[in-house]
Amino acid sequence: MTEEKTLLTEVLKNSFIFKGLSDELLREFSNLAVIKSFEKNQEIFGEGKPALGFFLILEGQVKIFKLSSKGKEQIIHILGPGEIFAEVVLAGVETYPAYAQAISPVKVAFFEKSGFLKLVQRKPELALNLIALFSIKLRSLVKTIENLTLRESGERLLHYLWELSEEGKKKDIELRVNKSHLALLLGITPETLSRLFQKYREEGLIELERNRIILLKPEKLHQIIRSF
Repeated sequence: MTEEKTLLTEVLKNSFIFKGLSDELLREFSNLAVIKSFEKNQEIFGEGKPALGFFLILEGQVKIFKLSSKGKEQIIHILGPGEIFAEVVLAGVETYPAYAQAISPVKVAFFEKSGFLKLVQRKPELALNLIALFSIKLRSLVKTIENLTLRESGERLLHYLWELSEEGKKKDIELRVNKSHLALLLGITPETLSRLFQKYREEGLIELERNRIILLKPEKLHQIIRSF
């Protein structure tokens, strides 16, 4: 077995959509996959392009985003190893509804939709996993819309940190993305993000250490979030 196939098998076993499947079925899905590599900042697909299949991330990070008519970028998701994107094609969508771009060197497994759906028809347990995945993605999208339309910039950042901390269970948080991408994800400018980080440091809520954030007062942070 090649190194890439070994990596694919391990990621498949731990990916939400493929959990609980037999080794035999995992091998069938592995045989369907085409491994593709993308350089940092390389486009994986564009909005409106024919939706030929979906992707499973093996290595690296991918951002899913939309562009306004004026070219303003709004990040919808930032995804990493084991996560799936463009699975909406399995619901009959003919074109990709957003852009996907590598934000680091990326390796993905591409699954052509017709071959994948044939296997799903034979294995109903996979269909249940798909339904659960669609539900999770829908809840995530609703949260993103709520964040961008109903909350001020400071609220967005605090809610984001609270979710990363698993609602206060983790006090030492590793940021998965750089600050410029985080600003785009939150729908604010990098300058505003820097001011907010400085504000919450001065208030004793957080401490910054490169790509890590330490929650100094998680209870107080929770109280602030609940007051919004």
